[in-house]
Amino acid sequence: MKTSVRFLSLCFLVLLLSISSFAQSREQDHEDLRALLRTAAEAMNAKNFDALTPLFNDQFSITTVDQKLFTSIADFKAYYESLLGGPDAALKSIVFKPEADDLTRFVGDNIGLSHGASTDTYNFSDGDTRQMTSRWTATVYKRDGKWKILNIHIGTNLLDNPVLAAAKSYLYKVGAGAAIGGLLVGFLLARLLRSRKTA
Repeated sequence: MKTSVRFLSLCFLVLLLSISSFAQSREQDHEDLRALLRTAAEAMNAKNFDALTPLFNDQFSITTVDQKLFTSIADFKAYYESLLGGPDAALKSIVFKPEADDLTRFVGDNIGLSHGASTDTYNFSDGDTRQMTSRWTATVYKRDGKWKILNIHIGTNLLDNPVLAAAKSYLYKVGAGAAIGGLLVGFLLARLLRSRKTA
C-alpha cells in the first residue's frame, strides 16, 4: 500500500513539474512574440525593410489594408515606398501602433494565432493628419527556435474610414489644381497666339 502511495505521489510530482515547465516555456514564447510585434512595428515606422525581412518565414503572405497581397519583401517595399514617394504621393508618412487583443493561441507546438488592433497615424502631403484604427490577424510559426510571421492580414471599416475620406479630399484638391493650371496655360497660350496674329 505504501509503495502504491509513493508511486502515485511521484507520478503527481512529475506531472506538476511537467505542467510548470510547459507553462514557463509558453511564457517565454509569449515574451518572444511580444518582442516580434514591437520589432515589426519599429521596422515599419522606420521604413527599415532589412530589419523586417528576418521576422518573416521563408514563405509568407501580407494582405494590406487596401487588400493588396504580397509574398515577397521586395514587392512589399516597392509598394510601400510608392505610397510615400514621388511628387504626387498623397502620404508623407504612416506611424503604426499595433497591439494584441490577447495572448497568442497555440494550435500546435510551433503554430500560433494572434489578433489585435492598430491605431495608425497618416500624415498627408497637404499637411492633414488622420488617425485610423485597423484590425489585424496573424499566424506565427516557430522555426529553429525563432518565431516567424507566416501571414498577416489587415482590414479596416470601409463605411467609417477617415483616411479614405482624406485621400479623396487630397485627390479632389490635386484634380482641381490641375484643372485650374490647365485653364491658365490655355488662357496664356490663347493670348500668345492672338498677339502673334495681330503683330
